[in-house]
Amino acid sequence: MYAFLLIAGFSLLAAWVLFFFANRDLLLRLWREPTLLRPVLIVESDDWGPGPEADAQALQRIAAILARVRDREHRPAVMTLGVVLGKPDGAAILADNCGHYHRSGLGEARYAPIVGAMRQGCEMGVFALQRHGLEHCWPESLLVRARQDGVLRAWLADPEARSEALPSALQSRWVDAGTLPSRPLPEAEVRRAVMDEAEVFLTLFGICPPVAVPNTFVWDDAVERAWAQSGVRCVVTCGRQYQARGADGALAASARRIVNGESGQSGVRYLVRDAYFEPIRGHRAEQVWEAVARRTALGRPTLLETHRESFIDADHGDTALAELERALAGVVERHPDVCFISTERLADAYADRQHALWQRSMRARSVTFLRRLLAEAGLSRPLKLCGLYFVLPMAVRLLATVTPSAAGRH
Repeated sequence: MYAFLLIAGFSLLAAWVLFFFANRDLLLRLWREPTLLRPVLIVESDDWGPGPEADAQALQRIAAILARVRDREHRPAVMTLGVVLGKPDGAAILADNCGHYHRSGLGEARYAPIVGAMRQGCEMGVFALQRHGLEHCWPESLLVRARQDGVLRAWLADPEARSEALPSALQSRWVDAGTLPSRPLPEAEVRRAVMDEAEVFLTLFGICPPVAVPNTFVWDDAVERAWAQSGVRCVVTCGRQYQARGADGALAASARRIVNGESGQSGVRYLVRDAYFEPIRGHRAEQVWEAVARRTALGRPTLLETHRESFIDADHGDTALAELERALAGVVERHPDVCFISTERLADAYADRQHALWQRSMRARSVTFLRRLLAEAGLSRPLKLCGLYFVLPMAVRLLATVTPSAAGRH
């Protein structure tokens, strides 16, 4: 019996060693990922750009809601705006028989109310602008597809058409999706497009945002280098880097896994946005509260993804605004120590390991690390096979119940 137990024990130990050896890279990255000392919530809203004056009114109503909800330092809730600086001028493109691209830019007089609402929100401290492209597509890809696709030409003919209605593959700005599977863009053209975008931001807002959000989270190293050269310090990701669209238009297999605070090309820092709040799709405040609780337990910020379409919809806009306020107020009620901050400021904190937001207790960091292992989808099966899936929760409970003073005596 003793021999059997000894063999079983050695087998289990060997399985654990094999698990750690096989997954050492990911485990090391999860350990190195800083642990937040308190909850952090940022609402990240994409696709704001050219549109009717009603969009400006929606932005003003959002700003008023954000200003009413404050953290314990009396900072207002923050919504980042992924700004799309232009859209295809469909009438001009069709008049040119889809031969050349024409843009309708946010700097045109008819869009002044939208620009004004964005500026006002920034002055109030409730909006923070982020780069989301000169348009939500690559112009040449749009032209190639439009020459063959009657549905796309009908979209161009509609003066009220929104980028949200474009085929998903075309919404990936930083690849050539004119034909599928997509192809990388020439690096010189990427650099020129990034610099053009930066110049328009400077003209309209007097700043060039240091945060970029890749459209549909598709970008490659050439794009990242161009961003860094134009002043980008932070790239918002979904926790994965996608670099292409497949033959069916779907996202191709991701190039790599990303965790908060990691660095990429030329020192840009990555943040992970993997919580979702789309009232137009039925998302409610309760889901936000659950998302914040889960990420707080993992020592991570909650970057809450939402889009313009939820707040401008004639039938659901009021509901979306009410649900946004309920979600934010509920977070403050459930997490009185929540921190409202912009993505730019959070990225700066990740660059400063002495920042007040970070947990320094080794015991607390160890608890968080074990929770991250259990929450990592790709580790679920290996953890079960080696038995750690059943052991780690006990270790978490044990470490979590040890008081700091008791821990200090050992």
